[in-house]
Amino acid sequence: MKKKKRMKTGFLFLSLCILLTSVPAFPALANSARLQWTGTDRTGAIITDETCPVTVEREQLTFDIQEFPEQSYRKTDDYLDYGSRVTAEYTFYNLADYAVTAVLVFPFGKLPDYGTVYDEEKGEQILPSDTEKYNITVNGAEIQKTLRHTFAPFGRQFDKEKDMALLHQGYMEDEFYTPDMPVTRYTYVSSGVDTETWDAASAAFIPVFDPSETKILMENQNGLSTLEDAVQLESWVHDEPFTVNVIGRPLKQMPEWKFYENGACEKEIEGTMALADTKVLTLEEFVLSEYQENSGILKHDWYNAMIEAMKYFEVSHGIIDSSENSFELFDISRELMRWYEYELVLEPGERLKNTVTAPVYPSFNTAYEPPVYEYTYLLSPAQSWKDFGPLDIAVNTPYYMVEDSLGQFKQDDSGFTCHLEELPEGELTFTLCQEGNPSKSADRNTVTAAVIFLPLAAVLVIIAVVIWKKKRNE
Repeated sequence: MKKKKRMKTGFLFLSLCILLTSVPAFPALANSARLQWTGTDRTGAIITDETCPVTVEREQLTFDIQEFPEQSYRKTDDYLDYGSRVTAEYTFYNLADYAVTAVLVFPFGKLPDYGTVYDEEKGEQILPSDTEKYNITVNGAEIQKTLRHTFAPFGRQFDKEKDMALLHQGYMEDEFYTPDMPVTRYTYVSSGVDTETWDAASAAFIPVFDPSETKILMENQNGLSTLEDAVQLESWVHDEPFTVNVIGRPLKQMPEWKFYENGACEKEIEGTMALADTKVLTLEEFVLSEYQENSGILKHDWYNAMIEAMKYFEVSHGIIDSSENSFELFDISRELMRWYEYELVLEPGERLKNTVTAPVYPSFNTAYEPPVYEYTYLLSPAQSWKDFGPLDIAVNTPYYMVEDSLGQFKQDDSGFTCHLEELPEGELTFTLCQEGNPSKSADRNTVTAAVIFLPLAAVLVIIAVVIWKKKRNE
């Protein structure tokens, strides 16, 4: 059978290229968007019009950026002391002659990479909670907000319709996954493999099952091969034990393991695989295995995000590919979009002011000297409202604005301002720097690339020569 195999060496080389030439990218902040609404007249009747009658008469968007973030933090307090923020002040008006209750959501991005703090006492990475110092107000009075989370894989652009659809008030309904679905965990251990001779020895098997009834997620998976009518799952022998999670209907035919000299899985070697343990649990227990009650994440948000992640990483034939994601630890806390959810009640003809304050984290590009810091604010979610009036933007900062997407900012004593009579077509992006004309530090990048790529290239050449010689002698 023909097979298509992942090339791990090429992937590593490409990852290093990306690491050197690109900058960290983080989901941007966005305007408050209407998640749902209901109307009630004076007799208590529920209004079911499709269009919400609430309009945004005006928005004042204020960025307070008095400091840039560090590229890494060693202490939680230092990270929490970072104070750059954005405040969106909306003037809402209810056009209708009945009361309106609207549930709003304000997405403000994932935690940045530099938001991870290494706790030396515990010897582990922690994610400090940075949302408690920010609030939401109505007419100056603080109101209750709920912190929500949805799955947001690295590299995927924010999409208002798709991402808002991931917000559920409980466990999501899915065509395949249900909370009480059985998950059978088969744990295997190997023996008789000559790992001294074959230090890159691999174990592999081709599962036989109906993907409409079963999904498979293998822990410690390092690769897979796509065959004509199946998928072969592979793992390094030194990564044992091997745990195969069978989600849904249990396997009718147990795996037939084979061992190979290396990750190419071409030449078989001696070895034996034995089933060491079998455990059955529910899908709910399975996906919540790394969930922590004190994480600030709602349990159903974590469950829903895990289900979306498994669907996202599912390849062909019902296999959930765990070789290039975080499923080994079942911890997706770094792949979660954060949202504020809150409620507004407007009486007939009522006008109110609503402010939302959230942390603002830039991506930074160290290819410039000094580095430049890039900020993005999504304006498109505001299109969910019946009408949206003028938008005033202020960037209060001591730094220079190097670039911006609107081309209409004017400098003043506090920073930069911009007035728009209506929402622009695109999104708002701007770049700040300590200097007005940062220069590309090409020489430094060239040296860094040479230090990393030359040794790596040499290793790749040696590997290629060895493989060529072996095939020539066969």
